[in-house]
Amino acid sequence: MALRDSNLYTLALTQSKADPAITELIESGSGIVKNEARYAKLQEYRQGEAYSAAVYDVLSGAKLASMGFELEKAKKRRLQLHGPDEDIPFEYTGRINFEWTFEFEGNRYRWTREVYGKDYICSIDRKPDPRVEICLARDSTSKGPGRIQILHYNIDRFTAEIQDLRGLETLLVASLLCLLDAADSRNAPSRSTSGSNKLVKNCSSKEKDVAPIPARPERVISDEDFEPENPNEIFVTTTSDIDNHIARAINLLQDPHVLFIVIKTKTANAAQRALEVSLGITRFRHRESLADLHQYVVEEPTSQPTPSPGGAKTGPRIIKLDDEPQPTSSSLSSAVNGNSGWIPPPNISIYLSTIELPDLKPGRREHLQDSSRNDPKDKPLHVPSLTPPTLPIQNTALATPPQSKRSSSFGKLFSR
Repeated sequence: MALRDSNLYTLALTQSKADPAITELIESGSGIVKNEARYAKLQEYRQGEAYSAAVYDVLSGAKLASMGFELEKAKKRRLQLHGPDEDIPFEYTGRINFEWTFEFEGNRYRWTREVYGKDYICSIDRKPDPRVEICLARDSTSKGPGRIQILHYNIDRFTAEIQDLRGLETLLVASLLCLLDAADSRNAPSRSTSGSNKLVKNCSSKEKDVAPIPARPERVISDEDFEPENPNEIFVTTTSDIDNHIARAINLLQDPHVLFIVIKTKTANAAQRALEVSLGITRFRHRESLADLHQYVVEEPTSQPTPSPGGAKTGPRIIKLDDEPQPTSSSLSSAVNGNSGWIPPPNISIYLSTIELPDLKPGRREHLQDSSRNDPKDKPLHVPSLTPPTLPIQNTALATPPQSKRSSSFGKLFSR
């Protein structure tokens, strides 16, 4: 997304030269002869809030709006109009993507942003009709300062719904500055001013002895990161991000050509995380009133290491001579009570399908395994023995051989 025509009403976010703590919104554009500041933002202190700021009119010095929040991760933030004072509901309404909503004059306005982008879009919600963009913004980059552009040609289409145009413009500016400041504080938590440096120098010795916060352990790259995955397979590890897995699975199931997805693990420690991914997907579909998914949990066989080519030995045999570990008190108590520690299987596959898969049902799967074991094709063929059959033994002593009645011609001569 890019900003529209430069002739539109555009405000550039620049730091004041007189006071660096003040951010000025200067009207810029090709048709502007002299760039003048329209709004000014100044951070203020408010008890009980981690962030508090106010928007002033540069020409009159009047306080137009104020905003703040107690925690950066809070779902609701303070947004107020002044002169007269009016509290504006401003809360996070996104489920996976970035979305903040505020209400004014009975209309709902939504700030959205791409996952890996610096562009913001504010649209007026007109259900059941599609949304209409009324404001575009971009965060500051190395190429230039941040900008906010108000699309008056779209706002003029809703003269009946939008009565206070100046109030809406002030809320657009205040809400955007609140979002940008929250993003800056999240991305640069170690940023400090000159005043804070003086406080650090004057701190007491007790505060100096405070142990530093341990750094977040780096993610270890394993062989699983280089394994090619199928488009509908999601491998869950002990270090992977659960939210990213849930977002990817939801996007896959939105494709009508994807009928099922598979959530896989390779270690027993990742089984619980895989179940959390499956639970997050089903909860999201339930909140969105989508069709329920069919879930099947299958234990995959453990892959055996393939022998090296040529029949070479993989290594010498290792004989462990260490003593067996002594059982601890917790293991003995569990053994006495009969509560042995259950370890989940290392390789499990959780199928989430939009259609029913009969072959993955528990009864059907066991039947297929039994039939494969009893398949006659897998049985060895019966080869008859080559030894001749044994004949019954006869008593040769009692049996007399039959005498032949035929006589040769020589026998006749001697008989005479």
